[in-house]
Amino acid sequence: MEIPVIDFGQLNGENRSKTMALLHNACEKWGFFKVENHEVDRNLMEKVKNFANSHYDYNLKESFYESELAKKLGDWHNSNIDWECSIFISHCPNSNIHEFHNLSEDLRITMDEYIVQLIELAEQLSELMCENLGLEKDHIKEVFSGKSSPSVGTKVAKYPRCPQPDRVRGLREHTDAGGIILLLQDDQYKANY
Repeated sequence: MEIPVIDFGQLNGENRSKTMALLHNACEKWGFFKVENHEVDRNLMEKVKNFANSHYDYNLKESFYESELAKKLGDWHNSNIDWECSIFISHCPNSNIHEFHNLSEDLRITMDEYIVQLIELAEQLSELMCENLGLEKDHIKEVFSGKSSPSVGTKVAKYPRCPQPDRVRGLREHTDAGGIILLLQDDQYKANY
């Protein structure tokens, strides 16, 4: 099953209405989609990916293979295990990055730069969703201003080499660092879309 792909490169040309229809369908029927040709810096995305891989190798790899999850792999009763090592970094409304004591200062700075660009992308997407819904351009942004600021976070996931890949779930193929997967989690807007 292929998830919907929204190509931002098509928004300023003759395919704008088709792209807006794809976005509408993705929001209404799927609740998540992949965005390509966005303006988030690819080099910055690659830098985040490299830092995340290094963080895993130096801080999480050994403990992952000793974890309860990895031990479940040997239990024949358990199959279809989520074979994933991840951390979730919350950025807005409150950051939890200080809780990860073993993150390098370079990774913290890079994540801050990355999040600024992701928030800009989210604001652009909210304007497009408002257009599809026939709302004022800043309606969604205004709903989330003040006390009800949206949650923004980054799930940093690694899918380690698995000795029994037929028994686990998890990403087994290379993924392009250029696309961004977005998950819509506000049931109020999804229900009214």
